[in-house]
Amino acid sequence: MWPFSRPNHRRKTLPKAKGTRRKPPMTDAERAAQQLSENISTAEQTLVDISPVNTTLLTDLLTETSTLQKRLESLAKELQASGSVDTFSGSVELAYNRLKNTIGQSPDVILRRFFIGKDVQVPALMAFVDGLAESQIVDQDILTLSQEYDQAYRLTQDLSKAHQVVHDSVIAPGHLTVETSWEKLLIKLTSGNAIIFIEGCPSVLVADTVKFPARSISTPTTERTVLGSQEAFNEIMLTQMNLLRMRLKTPKLHFDQLSVGTLSHTNIAIAHIEGLTNPSLVSAVKQRLSVAQVDTVQTGQEVMPYLTDRSSSLFPQIRRSERPDVVARELALGKAAVLVDNSPFVLIMPNTLMDFYQTIEDYVLNSWYATLERLIRFLGLFLGLLLPPLYIALTSVNPQLLPTKLILTIAGSRVGLPLPPVFEVMTMWAIIEILREASLRLPKELSTTLGTVGAIVVGTAIVKAGIVSPLMIVIITLTALGLFTSPSYEMAVPWRVLFWLLVTLSYFLGIYGIILGLLAILAHLASLENFGVPYLSPFGPVKPRDLKDSLVRFPEPMLTKRPSILAPLQTKKSSNWNQNPDPSPNLQKTRQERWDD
Repeated sequence: MWPFSRPNHRRKTLPKAKGTRRKPPMTDAERAAQQLSENISTAEQTLVDISPVNTTLLTDLLTETSTLQKRLESLAKELQASGSVDTFSGSVELAYNRLKNTIGQSPDVILRRFFIGKDVQVPALMAFVDGLAESQIVDQDILTLSQEYDQAYRLTQDLSKAHQVVHDSVIAPGHLTVETSWEKLLIKLTSGNAIIFIEGCPSVLVADTVKFPARSISTPTTERTVLGSQEAFNEIMLTQMNLLRMRLKTPKLHFDQLSVGTLSHTNIAIAHIEGLTNPSLVSAVKQRLSVAQVDTVQTGQEVMPYLTDRSSSLFPQIRRSERPDVVARELALGKAAVLVDNSPFVLIMPNTLMDFYQTIEDYVLNSWYATLERLIRFLGLFLGLLLPPLYIALTSVNPQLLPTKLILTIAGSRVGLPLPPVFEVMTMWAIIEILREASLRLPKELSTTLGTVGAIVVGTAIVKAGIVSPLMIVIITLTALGLFTSPSYEMAVPWRVLFWLLVTLSYFLGIYGIILGLLAILAHLASLENFGVPYLSPFGPVKPRDLKDSLVRFPEPMLTKRPSILAPLQTKKSSNWNQNPDPSPNLQKTRQERWDD
């Protein structure tokens, strides 16, 4: 039973005797006394039932009740003064009590009362979060300047416009805004801003004093390059904007900001180039993010299902990058990017399958090397995905498809092995996955040693034990290397999952199972779209202009137009390739002429 709850005992009533006199009605004092007597009796009975262990719970309950009472009193006074609970009434004392009884109970929230002016002193209140607000701005640019202001009489002439005088003539922070809603003020406060209340003024000043603890700009860890930029994003969205501004100095680069998350209120910015990116793409991204109903946004993964047309698909449709040069290049092509505060990865959209197999290094080196690298990546994908299933199908289900000498060689290597090929593949690949996961979780100094020594020791021991054949070690090694050639981490995950599917199909159906599995994967890829862009573009549908930068990469002067599938407002991105350049200078002749002079 809840403490202090009134027991609901039904009292037996005696029938009224005929002819008896009716009792006179109770006065207010008698009714109050009776009510108090019943409450005391109930409280005494409840205290008797409470054991000594529940004394702490009772104390906490009384404390919470007292705090709730203060909050309700503060809200009632605010409602009486301003007519709304969500609007600041202009009373510094009421604002102090409201903050003190709510968020001000936290030790990191500082409530500072002070006076504006020397001779004429106007009461004011400032609230900020210690550690998130820059203390130098709070002390020197707000408190010191406010207390030394010698024309405070200007504030008293019209208190409703006192915030404008403070904004223009008193404090010095560069970015100041005005708010009146308590809901927005508390979000601003927890974001690191300082909020300033002035007695008699219904408007509240919000000073930008944000100072988030941030790590320095480091080198990329998931998208390494040899000749590319060595800068990576950090978790601060403002730093991400600055890194993009350094690479795209055009005033047409816009960042449209909004807040997502009912608890975290995470700042999200949509980056695009005005006049280049298709406005329909930008408005679609805004619309999808505005309807995202999530509690918190910490990594950007929480909003990705809202940005994809088929979030249940195994294949990634939103590309994540930690490299500013990659994001800047994609923006210049006509794409949009989503910057998420507290996440070092920027979301790029829309994307095709080919986008996940391209790196910034493809555009640093010449086109021949870039084409070779792309072909090697897809060759590694096919080897890693198909080599073990083909081995299982050709040794267990369809051995008649192999030459006789090759069959005898494989059969000789398998003499004395207790497991069929499918279990050999599953055992070895499970070991590879365990080693990969362990190397990711261990410290960097130990992960390299574990990966190298573990693979050598386990591989040698399992062959000597007669569990798998030496040929299987070669096949699994090529498989692991092939699947890890993907430059995008999120694209390597679906192929590792589909690997198990193809292995299972090859064991039961042989070559036919592999063909059916590949057709199912191809059909699924062909059905995917993201913001109206087909996933297999420029191959399905075929876009001849976009084929210049797909499996092969033409020289940069020949890539004069942006991808047609993005429908940018400006199709042309550079001048035509000069087919007849100026003749080369005759260096020897020029030197001889200088010597003759």
